[in-house]
Amino acid sequence: MIKAQSESKNMDRELEIILGNLLRIGVVVAGSVLIIGAILFLVRHGSEVPSYHIFKPDSISLSNFQDLFRGLVKFQPVPIMELGILLLIATPVLRVLFSVFAFVYEKDYMYVLFTVIVLLVLIFSFFP
Repeated sequence: MIKAQSESKNMDRELEIILGNLLRIGVVVAGSVLIIGAILFLVRHGSEVPSYHIFKPDSISLSNFQDLFRGLVKFQPVPIMELGILLLIATPVLRVLFSVFAFVYEKDYMYVLFTVIVLLVLIFSFFP
């Protein structure tokens, strides 16, 4: 019985480490992509003087993944920064998704149910 509790604590600790690393890596990757996009934006547009008396809407539409992908292929700074923001948003969603599998592995079905509900709320919050 004591051995089972010890193994359970070790498993919990390993899962905490994996989840912590997942969050850390996600934030670092997202931040790096954002910084690359911001530097590229400043290199290309940093010396421009804005003219506020003439409104020119941005020619880049980031309302769908196809436009985002086209901008990434062209190495445009705004889509790169948009990708960084999407990665930052995806990081906690991946953490919740990983938690579902971890709770299934541990056979803790009450937490599986709660985590799936949280995951569904997160997913449905992305849609208008």
